[in-house]
Amino acid sequence: MKKFLLATTVLASLAFVASAQAGDGKIKIGVLNDQSSSFSALGGTEVVKAVELAIKDFGGQVLGQPIELVSADHQNKADVALGIARQWLDKDNVDVIADVANSAVSLGINTLIGEKKSIGLFVSPLSDKSTEADCNGRVVAWAYDVNSMVSTTVQALLDQGNKSFFIMSNDYEAGKAQEAWVEGAVNAAGGEVKGKVRVPLNTTDFSSYMLQAQASGAEAIVLNVGGTDLVNAMKQAQEFGIIGSGQKVAITFLHQSDARAIGIDALKGARFSAPWFWNMDEASHKFGLRMKELTGNGPGWIAAGNYSAVTNYLKAVEKAGSDDPDAILKALHEMKIEDFFVHNGTMYPNGRLIHDMYLVEVKNPDEVKEGDDFFKLVASVPAEKAFKPYADSACKIGK
Repeated sequence: MKKFLLATTVLASLAFVASAQAGDGKIKIGVLNDQSSSFSALGGTEVVKAVELAIKDFGGQVLGQPIELVSADHQNKADVALGIARQWLDKDNVDVIADVANSAVSLGINTLIGEKKSIGLFVSPLSDKSTEADCNGRVVAWAYDVNSMVSTTVQALLDQGNKSFFIMSNDYEAGKAQEAWVEGAVNAAGGEVKGKVRVPLNTTDFSSYMLQAQASGAEAIVLNVGGTDLVNAMKQAQEFGIIGSGQKVAITFLHQSDARAIGIDALKGARFSAPWFWNMDEASHKFGLRMKELTGNGPGWIAAGNYSAVTNYLKAVEKAGSDDPDAILKALHEMKIEDFFVHNGTMYPNGRLIHDMYLVEVKNPDEVKEGDDFFKLVASVPAEKAFKPYADSACKIGK
C-alpha cells in the first residue's frame, strides 16, 4: 500500500511539473514568414516591425509577464518552415505562430498546430484549407481568402462589359485555387474563359505566357500572380503593348509593395479587392504614418493584419487570464473584434474571421498627395457578402 501511495504521489508530482511547463504564464509570439525570397516584399521584416509595434502599444507585457517575440525566415520552403515551427512548439515555448506566408507552407504548419494543440494567426495565406477541408479549430485566418478577393475583382470586370477572359496563375496551391475561383465566377456570370496557363513561381520571363494571352483574343487578362512575378508580368505586358492594344489587364489582388515596385503609371485605373489599405480612413492613415517612420514605406495589409491579429490575441490572453491555448481561443471567439483593420468582424467556429472588404482603384499620378499614396476606395463590400457563409463551409466544427 505504501509503495502504491508513493508511486501515486510521484506520478501526481510529475503531472504537476508537466502542467507547469505547458502553462508557464509567459506569452511568446513567433512570426514565421518569407524574409528573403519572392514573398518577402509583401510582408517579411515589415511584419516583424508591425508585431513589435503591437507589443509595444499593448504595454510590452500581459498577465504580469513580458511579451516575447521571435521571428524566422522560412525561405518559402515547407521543410524549413516545419523544422522551425516544431522547434518553437516543442522546445522554445512559443505560444502562437503568426503570419505564415505562402499557402503551401501554411498547410503543413496548420497540421502541426493542430497536433500540438497550439494557436496559429494566419494572415498571409490565401488558401482557405486551414478553415475548410483541413480545419482543426486551432488556426484563425485573419485577413482574406480566395472567395473574398477574387469575386469582387471578377464582378467588377463583368460589370464593365468584359465577357471573355484569359487566366494566368502561379503554379502552386494559392494560384490553383485562384484560377478555379476566377473561372467559376466568370462561368457563373455567363462569361467565357478563352484560355488559362500556370506559371512557375519566381518566373523572370513571361514572354511566352503573354503571347498566349494576347493570341487568345480575350477581352481581359486576369493575373493571379504576386510579388516579383507580378512585377515581371506587368512590365512584359507593357513591352508587348497588350494594354495599349485594348486588352484589359486585371489583378485579382495587389499589394502595397507591388504598386511601389511596378509604379502607378503602369497600374493606374486598375481595380482589385483588398481587406485594407493604409490611407483608407483616418485610423488607417495614422497607423500607416507610424509604420512609415519605422520602415520608410507605407505598410501593406499583411503588416496591418498581423498588428491587428496579435493585438486581439493579446486581448484574448488578458480576457482568459491564462496562457492556456483553449482558454485563449474561447476568449477570442467571444470577443467583439473591431479596430482600424477589422470592421464588422465576426469569427466563424472554423476560425475564419470575416469583415468588410473593399474595392480599390490605383490612382492616377496627379492624384497622389504623399509618398506611397497609391490607392483610393471605390466601394465597401459587407462582410457577409464578401466571405462565404459559414453554412457553406466544408469544416464541421461547430455544426
